[in-house]
Amino acid sequence: MPRVATVLMLAASLGAASASRAAAHDVTVPKGTFLELTARSDFDSDHVKKGDRFTATVTRGLRVEDQLAIPAGSTVTGEIKSVRAPHDGAKSAAIGVKFESLDAAGKAYDIEGILVSLKADERKRMLEQQGKLLTGRHVDVILIGGGTEADMRADTLVGISGLDRDDLADDWAKSGLGPSSVHVRPGTTLTMQFDKSATLAAQPAARAAEDRNIYVSSDTIKSLQRVLHGRNYYAGEATGTLDQATRDAIARFQLDQGQAATGDAEQVTVQALGVTTAGLR
Repeated sequence: MPRVATVLMLAASLGAASASRAAAHDVTVPKGTFLELTARSDFDSDHVKKGDRFTATVTRGLRVEDQLAIPAGSTVTGEIKSVRAPHDGAKSAAIGVKFESLDAAGKAYDIEGILVSLKADERKRMLEQQGKLLTGRHVDVILIGGGTEADMRADTLVGISGLDRDDLADDWAKSGLGPSSVHVRPGTTLTMQFDKSATLAAQPAARAAEDRNIYVSSDTIKSLQRVLHGRNYYAGEATGTLDQATRDAIARFQLDQGQAATGDAEQVTVQALGVTTAGLR
């Protein structure tokens, strides 16, 4: 083989290997993944307006198949999407939020995130309503009341809204069932759910004791589906796809186990179901 051809083939091979290594250092956080945040901004329904931004930090690092995707302390920026307050005629105050960007290890990413709740009673309500949704409707979560409890978790309300509408906030504002002001203070716990998958650069940091580790591989999800089916939590086929039905089944199992009902294939959940993965052997 001519020397030039050999050199070109070697270069192509090295380039492919380099691209493969680069891809291996990216990690995808699936749609539906939960992320617990701590508010850094101070905002309330009397002064905030639609379009205002706020920031929060990631409480626990998130690992996907033991690759660190989001270190603890990363910054998430959110936007106020709706406000209901007495100065606008509301009897009960409410704030709707969404999450738009993530700054992790010095890199900025556009994300799509929604507000959710990990309180057991509200999580059960979310699961119940998820199964009854009609076309054009979605489960909605808004901030209500004083904004914090003794454990610094935001006061939230779960309900149903139309797509691109604020039905839940409107109904709550008219009800007069809650306080006339919402106040989120620094330190308040907020829970975000990725509404779209995000591909991030994996970080080489050693695993911290507080880090969450979730599993997303097809083999692991398929094993979970089989076990959950055998325990009457899941009625579908073992496809290996982490779809909404699978997430709901995982969340119901987590609730019964007293775990945080994220619907993610958390390491503690996988262990409780007796599923073996490469990292647990």
